[in-house]
Amino acid sequence: MNDNNEMDIFYSKLQTYIDSLDIKKRNKYTIKNDMCLDILSVLKEENNNVSAKFKFWAKQTFRLVKIGSTDFVYVKKHNLPLVTHEQIYYRVVDCHVAVGHSGRDKTWAEIKRLYAGIPHQAICIYINMCDTCQTRRSFPTPISGKPIVSLGFLTRLQVDLIDMRSVSYNNYNFIMHAKDHFTKFSWLYALPSKEAINVANNLRNIFYTFGPPKILQSDNGKEFVAKIILDLKLNWPDLIIINGRPRHPQSQGLVERSNAVVQHMIGKWLEKNKTSNWPDALGPVMLAINNSISQSTKKSPYEMVFGQTLRIDHDFWEEIQKQSKNSIIINEEEIDESIINEFNLFNEPLATKNSTCIDISSPISNLLSNESDTECADKSCQNTPHKRIREEAEICYLQTAERQLNNYNRALKKQKIYQINDIVGLKIANVDRSNMAPSILPCRVIQVLASEESLNTTYKVATLYGVISDSFSSSDFTDLSQTVSAELRQLDIKTLSSITFIQACQKLTHYKSNQVCKCVGTCDTNRCPCKKQSIKCCSKCHRGKCTLCQNYI
Repeated sequence: MNDNNEMDIFYSKLQTYIDSLDIKKRNKYTIKNDMCLDILSVLKEENNNVSAKFKFWAKQTFRLVKIGSTDFVYVKKHNLPLVTHEQIYYRVVDCHVAVGHSGRDKTWAEIKRLYAGIPHQAICIYINMCDTCQTRRSFPTPISGKPIVSLGFLTRLQVDLIDMRSVSYNNYNFIMHAKDHFTKFSWLYALPSKEAINVANNLRNIFYTFGPPKILQSDNGKEFVAKIILDLKLNWPDLIIINGRPRHPQSQGLVERSNAVVQHMIGKWLEKNKTSNWPDALGPVMLAINNSISQSTKKSPYEMVFGQTLRIDHDFWEEIQKQSKNSIIINEEEIDESIINEFNLFNEPLATKNSTCIDISSPISNLLSNESDTECADKSCQNTPHKRIREEAEICYLQTAERQLNNYNRALKKQKIYQINDIVGLKIANVDRSNMAPSILPCRVIQVLASEESLNTTYKVATLYGVISDSFSSSDFTDLSQTVSAELRQLDIKTLSSITFIQACQKLTHYKSNQVCKCVGTCDTNRCPCKKQSIKCCSKCHRGKCTLCQNYI
């Protein structure tokens, strides 16, 4: 779109705003050329057909300044030249470019320094139209996400990797973090690389120890979509594997938020122990997380999984140390009976006084119980402490989910409903852009996918580079309807091919245009694509593996 068409749009929007004002303010909100000529004639005291009221206002407000042979009208209050309605667009553009597209406030300050007669609303209109500014503005905070409800241990297991390559230790570069959605129980494993085989082996370790989950949820990384991960279904056919949308961490927000907690706790442990051996910190950190009370369930993950609190009887062992004759207890018979009576080894009896169940804390009772006793126990022991813990946690869990759902529904009702051909923006992830590139991907809505079951409507969008294969909700967008976006509005979508969201972002930002290498060696021969093109390997090369690359930046 040329400058004339852009100027026409600007004046159309400015006139629409002027027409919305009170009728008394419309005529003098901006000074048009005809009125400026009348003011000039009044200041020159020439004969004209204007009212006395207009003459009085003109002489009180303006003064005549002659520069060379040209007469200019200055505003007395600011002692600055008057800009007429027809010149506002050019002056706003000049000042906005002069301050380097710095935004509304700095553009307004520059205009106030140089000119008079330009309203603040004109700056707002132009900046909302400026494609360069709108694709680099901060993305609005998204609404609260729709809560995931997964009742029961290992109903849904979320998995993610934490990048530790900046503090690599003993060839360990990543942390695999798995978290159960209901109990919030966490597993942490140190990995040498992001290879799928390492992830799969640790997942098998969890599955064989605790049993497989119903749903295994992860992001869209290569380490989670590899064949070896999908082959887990061969051992566990009922396992459902879910991969989130690329560059959309909100789809598994629980483990993403927990990643930050894990990193902070590791940092504190390293500082406290004055070491850089972070793989050794995973055990203490994992125990601390699993022994902390969760806000959503009001129980600790350890207590919910195992039905009892963590065995940390520090006072018990101190008392044994004091009363024992030897410094080390070798046989159980050496423990004083008074100590055992004073400190009950079983902090929480697993049966109530009124229960007819056998006391499972006694191994003799377990051995002597016959099948009929067991059947009786199964029928009468319906309310064990472990079950009560899970039921209480379930109530708190559902209450938290209900509050989140209410917040989500309220926010959803306030969302804008977009129509076909509306211009919207999608946030570009930092890994797909340089520091100077746009942070918002302009798109045009080409299809509205209404949902009958919920208020959430999804949309298909197109960019200058193709139709994005994914669909998006309105919470993923920022409104760019005020921008010019001439090429996007005139785009013929029939000629476009399908493209991924990441590809569209990288084409807009011209980022990572060179193909990264997947070498596992030293990258010192032309077999390495980067070396062959005479470019240096970057952090995207080698698939995150620890290599002996000699072609690094």
